[in-house]
Amino acid sequence: MTKENTMTPQLIASCWISAGDAAPGRPDERSPLPIAERIASIAQTGWSGVGLVHADLVQARDTIGYAELSRLIREAGIDIVEVEFLNGWWATGAERAESDIHRAELFEAASALGARHIKVGAGMADDPLPLSTIASAFSDLADEAAESGIRLALEATPFSHLRTTQEAVKVATQSDSPAAGLMIDIWHTYRGGLSHNDLWDVVPMERVAAVEIDDGYKDVVGTLFEDTINNRAYCGEGDFDTRTFIQRTLDAGYQGPWGVEIISAEHRSLPLTEGLKRAYETAIGCFPGAQHQR
Repeated sequence: MTKENTMTPQLIASCWISAGDAAPGRPDERSPLPIAERIASIAQTGWSGVGLVHADLVQARDTIGYAELSRLIREAGIDIVEVEFLNGWWATGAERAESDIHRAELFEAASALGARHIKVGAGMADDPLPLSTIASAFSDLADEAAESGIRLALEATPFSHLRTTQEAVKVATQSDSPAAGLMIDIWHTYRGGLSHNDLWDVVPMERVAAVEIDDGYKDVVGTLFEDTINNRAYCGEGDFDTRTFIQRTLDAGYQGPWGVEIISAEHRSLPLTEGLKRAYETAIGCFPGAQHQR
């Protein structure tokens, strides 16, 4: 095992990890918890990075301002920032107009906070658009991001216009922009039917902007979207075999930080610091050797 494989990894507390009773898809995605309290608890429980969702970013901008938010993050000793979640960049009409506003706001936040990447989604769709349409729009988005020095992390989800990791790879690799990156999340690779052993034969490592870990159960409860926002498990406590996913990813040469994205009714019910500690410790416990170094 290489030296890199035995070092304690840098973990990013994804936006939902510290958001309390907030979840994707709600009419208001803002966290009910004060941003300063979230940042302090993230730092206290050992995380290297913080994720923030669009709604929380805009609220912070309009209250304390990005300069103060950046100060809070850096003085807490947090080195990595990710922002999310951009959808609708392929659309037309009113959906595109709203997406363009979010795009400008996320680019502003990413620049002000020195974000490592912006997470980019592919919406929700019963009838996915042709890959050529999505690829053309993503290429344009990546060109704009590159002009601002921002990297994108495109994520396939099994209920979106990009339902598999293979499709996301095709879209990202049709752009020659340095901003055109991929987000690889165990939840979506597993639900998309891509095994951990086959994953890195499909995904070009040089295109990977970020990797996310979590866990889940073999059986889907409700729709795929309902399952993904209500029933994720802590790393190592479900059926997804997070340890093997991590090992295969390390073996493939990944050296970046790892987002931890536990979105579940259980996690939302926990006090902030308790939930952050549990998410961190279960994630660390899935890395080879790392759990022995803290």
